[in-house]
Amino acid sequence: MIWQQPTRYGRLIKCLAAVVGFAAELASAGFDVNTPHGQETINHTSPNGTVELAIRAAAFPGHPEIYSQKDIDKEKELAGIDFYNGKTKDGLDIVLVPKTYSTSPGINIHAVNLPAGTSHLAYAQSHTGKSRSGDDKVIAKYKQTIPTHFTYSPSILGYYHLSRFLDTGHAEPAIIRTMDVVAHKPLADLGKAKAIGSNNRNQWTQLRTLDDSHSNPSLYTKDGKQLYGALQSNPTGEESYPHLSGLQGAAAFTASAEFSKVANSTPLKLNYKDDTGKLNQAAVQQIAQIKDLSDMVLMDFIMSQADRFSGNMHSEKIYVWLENGVLKTKAKKSDPAKAAEQLKELPSDAVLINRMIMKDNDAGLVSGNSAKSYHLLEKVSHMDPKIYNRLLDLQKEFQKPEVAEWYQTELLFTPTNFNTVKNNVDEAVGILTSRKDKTLFLDASLSTALGVEEEKQ
Repeated sequence: MIWQQPTRYGRLIKCLAAVVGFAAELASAGFDVNTPHGQETINHTSPNGTVELAIRAAAFPGHPEIYSQKDIDKEKELAGIDFYNGKTKDGLDIVLVPKTYSTSPGINIHAVNLPAGTSHLAYAQSHTGKSRSGDDKVIAKYKQTIPTHFTYSPSILGYYHLSRFLDTGHAEPAIIRTMDVVAHKPLADLGKAKAIGSNNRNQWTQLRTLDDSHSNPSLYTKDGKQLYGALQSNPTGEESYPHLSGLQGAAAFTASAEFSKVANSTPLKLNYKDDTGKLNQAAVQQIAQIKDLSDMVLMDFIMSQADRFSGNMHSEKIYVWLENGVLKTKAKKSDPAKAAEQLKELPSDAVLINRMIMKDNDAGLVSGNSAKSYHLLEKVSHMDPKIYNRLLDLQKEFQKPEVAEWYQTELLFTPTNFNTVKNNVDEAVGILTSRKDKTLFLDASLSTALGVEEEKQ
């Protein structure tokens, strides 16, 4: 059978059919606030008196070691956020502001010095745009499912925990969070009024209509009093991924010079050190990018990601250096003054590179799988050996009934969601193992190439 590129019309029909099926399954779902979830639940009370829940999921069964102390601390910070009267540990006010500058509606969690006499809603009304002052930081984002759009909160949770099991991807920690419908309505009204572009306005309009009925089980609790979704930390210092973020569509990504290096079927032979023994910035950047893209394709294949190649690729600046035979990395500070001080503390031979951040992961498990449709995993010729071996471990874990239960209880996956991910893992293993040492080389690792240990983050 000869594979043919699907037509735009054919893809649209397929996507619509998938969304309809997705919505039908969610109709039998629902979130019960009285059912115990997670390893820790923090209660918050809305102005309306509704008790909201912030739930830290239990660790992946049998593998608490995959989460760093930093992950745990960020999860706890997320769980501690009071949407209405909260403050950060630095004493800044928590203010909820609707996100109006992308297709899918969500709530940005701002940390600001709220001017005296200014209400939270009044501040939000004048700060819905993407640009903001240096004193206004978005520390987290809250997204609920939109049943007829490519927005699915369990996908956000799934990416976080998958990234920790595979030990890659740099997806920020995320938890389950509920929110009083009464408190959400004025924010949805504001989102609709301030939306930039028809797509965003249409989605806010739909969400506001759903708030009125507050009965759809894919985003409202069984008692109808609250929305539920994912609250995720917002990375600092994020940037659009150079060049790749501007490409539109998987075909453009496949044809890019960057992916051609990932698909090149000859072993990597780069000079990672110069004549003085210092790291070569260009070579370090190249192998880091090859690893980033290889890991991204694998994760998106597993999670059935439908919306990576529409500007949803991001990066951060990191320093890389060798110290006593150990490869070390540190993210560059986003604040210019702090970045200048940081540079003084780093070794003079540290090199600065771009590293991918996996964010905007809410379109998984909804409709389509771009990595699969465009055969991207079959084209990958370079992979980190650690990621390859972790994938094989993941396949074994997915045979355990407690793992299936964990995905459904802790990450809110439906049975179909879990089976999709499980089948994708099996398929990924089949694709990669059949090509290992032939057209797939496990050489996309700087520490392996240098023969050194990598510092544990």
